[in-house]
Amino acid sequence: MDSSSPLTLSPSSPVLAIDLGGTKLALAIVTSAGRILAQLQEPSSQEGPEAGVAQIIRMAKAILPKQGGRGKGIGGVAAAVGVGLPAALETGSDFVFWAANLYGWRNVALRPALESALGLPVSIENDGHTATLAEYRFGAGRGFHNLAAVIVGTGIGGGLILDDRLVRGANRLAGAAGWFALTGDPSAGDERVRTLGSWEALAAGPGLALQAQAKLSEHPDSILSGRPGPLSAVQVFDAAEAGDPYAGQLLDDLAGILGLGIANIVSLVNPQVVVLGGGVGSRCERLLPRIQEVIQRWAQPVSARTVQLKVSPLGPRAGLLGAACAAWQRLQEGLSTDYTDGRR
Repeated sequence: MDSSSPLTLSPSSPVLAIDLGGTKLALAIVTSAGRILAQLQEPSSQEGPEAGVAQIIRMAKAILPKQGGRGKGIGGVAAAVGVGLPAALETGSDFVFWAANLYGWRNVALRPALESALGLPVSIENDGHTATLAEYRFGAGRGFHNLAAVIVGTGIGGGLILDDRLVRGANRLAGAAGWFALTGDPSAGDERVRTLGSWEALAAGPGLALQAQAKLSEHPDSILSGRPGPLSAVQVFDAAEAGDPYAGQLLDDLAGILGLGIANIVSLVNPQVVVLGGGVGSRCERLLPRIQEVIQRWAQPVSARTVQLKVSPLGPRAGLLGAACAAWQRLQEGLSTDYTDGRR
């Protein structure tokens, strides 16, 4: 998908969507209306790329025949394959230079392996970009020409569509907003910050859970107190919804941190809408007024006044729907099959 031309996601054929992450591998047959006809999910293989590619092919061959019919490729229904994964990719070829959270995934020719095994054209995108495409076609970004997606879960990622063009970046990593530096001290930062990025360490699910745990002893009357094992972000949200004051304060602090990061995005790219998604972001509906307040205070004033802030309605479907969008774009435009030199 070339970021120099407007997005055209018009093909109507069902496609095979693959959402690959460090925790789970999900596959689905998706129609042009966003309907999931069949779906499979397993824990992702962490035994290296050869085992990971074999797992994808095995699951694809299992799900495609279930659809029956006649046509190209296995099973006769899917016209193309779209893959979303957390990776730095080569422009044109989709060669996987490196995939975060997938053990040993460096310099992996995933696309030709899948095309050879499945007999279908394959397109691969960074998972932040597939989530953005999903919002653009099916979610809270429908009807907007300039949008930013901020995906907050175990990490923080996302993507940009500006003037109906997906912004990919030199290494197809544009939108890695978790690396925003939210500090006045350039020498500050513990190991988590240096490994994950400042915004992600503070505002993603594990960061919220760590902050909750750190001061829990000061709040013995909290619902969260006395729970066995380490706290989770889900427990913090649940406690806040049950009226727990400590959890409520934690989420108010979270809203402030999210607002600062989003204010930076708003100032830089002047989007019409910012969509919050992911396991944490999708639960931030009650935090939107506080986030918006911070945006109004810190972002470029004109951009701050005009931007809308929405929570994604797509939930866990976003990755699969976005991978499907990548497949339709592949059918529409086609991609070069030649690899370039200078792989890392």
